[in-house]
Amino acid sequence: MYKFFGFAVALLATVPVSAADLVIPDTLQPVYEEAGFDWSGFYVGAAAGAQGVRIFAPGEGTIQGTALLGGVYAGYNVQFDNIVIGAEADIEYSGFNQTQACGNPAWSCNAYVNGQGSIRGRLGYAVDTLLFYGTAGLAIANAGGSTTSPANVVFPDSSVRVGYTVGAGLEVAFNENWIGRAEYRYTNLGARNMNFDVAYPGVEVSSHAVRVGVAYKF
Repeated sequence: MYKFFGFAVALLATVPVSAADLVIPDTLQPVYEEAGFDWSGFYVGAAAGAQGVRIFAPGEGTIQGTALLGGVYAGYNVQFDNIVIGAEADIEYSGFNQTQACGNPAWSCNAYVNGQGSIRGRLGYAVDTLLFYGTAGLAIANAGGSTTSPANVVFPDSSVRVGYTVGAGLEVAFNENWIGRAEYRYTNLGARNMNFDVAYPGVEVSSHAVRVGVAYKF
């Protein structure tokens, strides 16, 4: 009996030591995922590129060629999860100016596009610092030209045209503020009657353009 009692006391005496040896894990800390780049906000930028212009006069022929362009743009984005919705406007100078023989080979025809711009909506899908987007909206440009007779008499005309533009692009955020882009757009400025040496009905103006740009996001 005494031996059993002594054994029980000895066993109980070891309990505090064993409890002290137990390892209680630290409280689990929540895991936070790093937030992706936020595309929301206002931005301004500058872009440059190349533009292929086609001016077609029914019954007379086509004047087409390529030229450099450059300008500035500004816009605002709102982001919902991965979806980015925005609006943007730009104004540019185009260097397109082509002259070629037309109609009677003794005559020459000139065509140009100089100032142009657009107001567009944008819809994109963001993958952190990458934004894939489409864009479409209203386009406006000043297009004109002239015909020149063998006697070197010039008959000029020009008009401000309104049409549409549509395209797609990719933007990459270099850091919180600086964003680069590459973009393609097709622009159609419709058909309009023009008067040179005679009336030229339904003169059409369209273009394809690629641009690269850099913007500052506020």
